[in-house]
Amino acid sequence: MLEDVMEISRDNLLDEVSALKEDGFRLVTVTCEREGDGYELIYHFDRDYSMKNLKLLIGVNENVMSISHIYPPAFLIENEYQDLFGLTFDNLIIDYKGSL
Repeated sequence: MLEDVMEISRDNLLDEVSALKEDGFRLVTVTCEREGDGYELIYHFDRDYSMKNLKLLIGVNENVMSISHIYPPAFLIENEYQDLFGLTFDNLIIDYKGSL
């Protein structure tokens, strides 16, 4: 079971991620799974062995803003989820457009 999970909206994703970056958190990974009529994305962050998790629920046809301009390595997992789940991340720093 995840601890310290905060549910967020698409509208405040970038603000929350930016705040964690400013507080010295590193991006660990992003997990994705099918949830009802959409998807559940959980962004996992760590600072000094303390985890924070941001949970984002999105519909099947909803786009998500990329966090790759805040955490550049995120472009890999976001491209992977475009390939695996058919998600669309807007403003990826490198977008393989489904051919990663």
